[in-house]
Amino acid sequence: MSSSEIPSNGSDDELAEPVCDRCGEPIPAERVISLSSEPCPELADRYAAVTRTYCPDCIAAIGMLEFTPEARPNADPE
Repeated sequence: MSSSEIPSNGSDDELAEPVCDRCGEPIPAERVISLSSEPCPELADRYAAVTRTYCPDCIAAIGMLEFTPEARPNADPE
């Protein structure tokens, strides 16, 4: 998986605030995280490449993002 930005062509749908594909909540543009996955050549006939948009909270919930202790307000320094 990789993080990517999807370029906008300025259509009305793309000008609307993006929505998280996991929780369905709107995401401010500066907080959007896109994950992409592409199948290996052996599986390309069975699986399609995909890109999904997520909020930081959902990325953290699925284990793709960890917060530093400094970013957590109630974290005990180790």
